[in-house]
Amino acid sequence: MPMVRIPAGRFVMGSCLPPSEKDRFMGKTASCGAYDADAYSEEGPQRTVHVKAFELGKTEVTLGQFKQYIRAAGREDLLTDDFMKHNAHGDNAPVVEVSWNDAQAFIRWLNQTQGGGWRLPTEAEWEYACRAGGKHRYCGSNDLNAVGWFDDNSGGRQRAVAQKAPNAFGLYDMTGNVWEWVQDCWHDSYRGAPTDGSAWTGNCEEGDRRVARGGSWNLSARYARAAIRISLTPGIRLYNFGFRLARTVAP
Repeated sequence: MPMVRIPAGRFVMGSCLPPSEKDRFMGKTASCGAYDADAYSEEGPQRTVHVKAFELGKTEVTLGQFKQYIRAAGREDLLTDDFMKHNAHGDNAPVVEVSWNDAQAFIRWLNQTQGGGWRLPTEAEWEYACRAGGKHRYCGSNDLNAVGWFDDNSGGRQRAVAQKAPNAFGLYDMTGNVWEWVQDCWHDSYRGAPTDGSAWTGNCEEGDRRVARGGSWNLSARYARAAIRISLTPGIRLYNFGFRLARTVAP
C-alpha cells in the first residue's frame, strides 16, 4: 500500500459561511471575511485544528488491492451483483460498493497481516492532507480539471487512480473520483469538534451516520470543494463510495 507521510501542522478547517438571511438584511458581513457562497452550513464554523504526523494512502484503495483481501480473507460474499457491475473498470480504479463497515473489516485484516496502525483517516486529517498547506478551492488547485474527476470530465464513471495531478503532499484524487469514508461520526456543524485532529466519535452509537469526503465522478464542482462533507449510514454500499487508508506513526 503506497503511503505518504503527512507532516504535523495546523490549518483552518471548514468554510467561511455566508451571513444569515437576517444578517444580510441588516447589512452585516460574514465575521470570517470573504465567504464561500457555495458552502453548506455543516461546513462551519471554521476553526484552527492541530494535526499530528501520520501516513495517508497515496491513492484511494484500488480494486486490485481489495481483491487481494477478498481472496485472502475468503470474502466472496462481497461479490454482489452491484459490486461486480460497478467495479468493472480495471484493477487500478478505486474500489466502490464498499460500506464504512466493509472498510473497517478490510482494515482489521490489514492490521492482522501487515502490522498495526492501519485505520481510516479522521475527518480533520483528511481535510488537512487535502489542503496540503494551501488555500485552494479544491485539493491542491483552483483548477478542478487539473486535479479531479467530476461530472464534466469523468465520462460517467470512476477513473483509474493517479491520472490527475497530485497535491503538494503527493496525494492523488483527493478531489473527486469517489467519495472517501473517514472515521468520524456525523455532526451537522463543527461546534464542539475536537481541535487536536482526532476523530469526533463521542456519543456515537453503532449504526449512526459516518462522514465521507472528497466528492465524486458524477457530481458537480460544488461537491468537489476541499470543505465538502456528507454522511451516510455505515452499512450502505454505493457505486461512488470507496476509501483511503491512513496509518498511525510514531511521534
